[in-house]
Order: sequence, then structure tokens, then C-alpha cells
Amino acid sequence: MTAQDLIKNEANMVIEEFKKLTYTNSVEVLCDYNNDLNNFKNLPENFSFKKNKSDGHEKLAQMLIDGYNSLKADIKKQYKMEFFKNIEKRCPFCGQLLESSGKADSDVPTADLDHFFPKCDFPQFALFPPNLIPTCMECNRIEKHTDKISPKEFKLALQELNLLNDFQNHPNKRTHFRIYSSLSFDCNNKLFIKTTNIYVQKLIKLYGLEERYNNIRNKSFQILWGMVRNFDIQSPESLENFLKNMASSNWHEINDGYSLNNSPQIWQEFIENILYDECKLMALWEEVKSINMSIF
Repeated sequence: MTAQDLIKNEANMVIEEFKKLTYTNSVEVLCDYNNDLNNFKNLPENFSFKKNKSDGHEKLAQMLIDGYNSLKADIKKQYKMEFFKNIEKRCPFCGQLLESSGKADSDVPTADLDHFFPKCDFPQFALFPPNLIPTCMECNRIEKHTDKISPKEFKLALQELNLLNDFQNHPNKRTHFRIYSSLSFDCNNKLFIKTTNIYVQKLIKLYGLEERYNNIRNKSFQILWGMVRNFDIQSPESLENFLKNMASSNWHEINDGYSLNNSPQIWQEFIENILYDECKLMALWEEVKSINMSIF
């Protein structure tokens, strides 16, 4: 049995327990719950189920949240393993590499299991597999609130990024939606992530991606400069070849304490921004020459 099936079974047990309780509006509560599950992939403006709508809604909301909180660790582990079975182990939001906790390829990645729509605000999705997404620790611990981005705004952001179909098929496909892979960058701009779409901007702000990616860009320069200083570069042509190799290799992974493998797209954009801008390439060459002259 898959982890999705096991989680659905847990949700069904909660519903059966709720049916045994004596709430006058039980039918309405369950109707709102089922309507939201059926409508989840459409990401409407508002969902029907509100935990403070009635005592019955409040009770079912707490039962679903408690059900997730008591979900066995083995089920969560299995879910994460199945999620990343056929795709690269990266956070779907920021692209950070999620290392495995052991040597075996089948081992679970070091990912948190996150509710995209927080279970405190959307308890109807607390035990709903399409709302469960393995993420890096940073993305999971971002405080998400419904006033920051609504389901409808999230839908419009995904449409702009051409990711809505992937999200709607999650977690039933081999490829899941990857926000980081659909973003574009401008190394010459103070706002590193290129977008004018207000909904994508909201999504970026929600996960603090602009600041996090800018930190990676700054670190990229430090790593590049450190590597340039340690290689024998005697001409602009050799510098150009060096940069081409760096753009397509994993040399940056040798740096202690930090791996740009967490964000290879940013690294490549950063290197190519220098490589294909003659002014920047020659400015870097002048710096390299000054290093070589100081050595001798």
C-alpha cells in the first residue's frame, strides 16, 4: 500500500469517528469537507470549510489536525521516499538539494513534510496527500498566512510559471511542480528574480526567495574569486575556458561549508553573466592580472 493510501485511510478513520458524534449539522460539515477535497485542484477564491463556521466544523478541524499530528513517522518517511522516487531530490520551492540521510539511493531525503496550505488555516487538507509536499527546512519554517497569498493567487502564480498542470497532478506523476526551475534571473539587477507578475511576486515573497537567492549570488562571487586565485590563468582565453568549465562542472562543490549545488541554476546564470559580457570578462581578467603581478 502506498503512503498516499495510508494517509487517506487515516483521514477516513477520522471521518468515521466524527460521524459517531452528535452534531446537528454533521451533514453540512461533511458536505463542506468533501466539496473542498473535490475542489482542491481548482484552487478557488475561497473554500467552503471554515473551522469556525460551527461547533461541528471546529470539532472536525481539530480531529483532522490531531490525526496528522499522530501520523506515524514511518508513513511520512514512506511518503517522502515515494515523492522523490523518480525525480531529483530538491525542494520544489527553492531548489535546495535535499541530501539523503544515508548512503542508499532508496534512503529518505532530509526533507520536512510541509502542508502547502497550513493545517491550522485549512484543516480539511491536514490529511490530504495533494497538500503534502516535502520541502527543505527553510521553506517549511517560513510563516505562511492566508492573507499573504490566497489559493486563487497561488493558482494565478502557477499559471504564469506554467506549473498549474504539474501542481494539479501532484502527487500522481513522476514530475512534480518545481517553482525554482521556472524562475528567471537577472544578475545585473538589484531585484535578482525577473518577474513583473504580482502573483509570482507574492509567491517569491512568501518563501523569501529574493533575499535567499541574493545571498547565494553574493556567495557565488566569493567562491568564484577564491577559485580564480588558485588556478594558473595566463590569458583572457584561458580565463574564458576556465569559466566555461566552471559553468558546466561541479567544481564549486569542493568548497567547504557551502555547496552551490543547492542552486545550480543561479550558479550557472552567475558564471554565464560574466562569460558572455565582454566588459565583465575583461574586468575580471584585469583583476587576475593584478593577482599574478603581486605574486611575482
